[in-house]
Amino acid sequence: MTDLTDRLSQLAAPGAEPADETVRRDLSRGRGAARRRAFRRGTAGLGLAAVAVVGATIAVNADRAPEPAPITAEPGPSQPAPRLVAYSGQQEPGFVVTKVPAGFVLEGATAYNLNVARADDHSGLDVFSDKLVVMLESQSVTTPPEGRPVRVGAYDGRLRTVEDGTQVLTYEDGKHRVVVQAWKSLGLTDEQVVEFAEGVTVTAEAQAGVG
Repeated sequence: MTDLTDRLSQLAAPGAEPADETVRRDLSRGRGAARRRAFRRGTAGLGLAAVAVVGATIAVNADRAPEPAPITAEPGPSQPAPRLVAYSGQQEPGFVVTKVPAGFVLEGATAYNLNVARADDHSGLDVFSDKLVVMLESQSVTTPPEGRPVRVGAYDGRLRTVEDGTQVLTYEDGKHRVVVQAWKSLGLTDEQVVEFAEGVTVTAEAQAGVG
């Protein structure tokens, strides 16, 4: 009986205190396990959030029409200048011409001007719009002509472009001061205006206006 009592009292006796190093290792392992569990939970939450954002973006954009591609305007072809062709029709009093723009005819002349116009233009000799006009400089003009210097055959001239785009060529032929006006809508180059003027001859019927 005594032996049994002694054995039981030995079993019930408190065990030895654990060493400090053992306690420290146990605490370190516990903290590491807790951090790993928290990290796994956090990254799992971030993954779910990212999937949710992507899904929401797709859902929103699915109902939106695609942005149209920007349209770049293609430059249109430039209108070529009309060709000057030889003129062999009836001449008008005051001025003789040897060339006209293709598709143009001599509309007619007065004592002061000759009009070269499109075949279907019947606006009248007092209308210079959309025409090539030859005249003598007004007697009221005493100042020298303006513009850049050009040669009209053997003669000196000046060529300028006024505000509305009309080209004005003024030159001396030895006896007269001749003026050639080319309306902007004709599309003639400066060289073509000079070429036309080189084929102009002033006759005795031509008169210079006044004013």
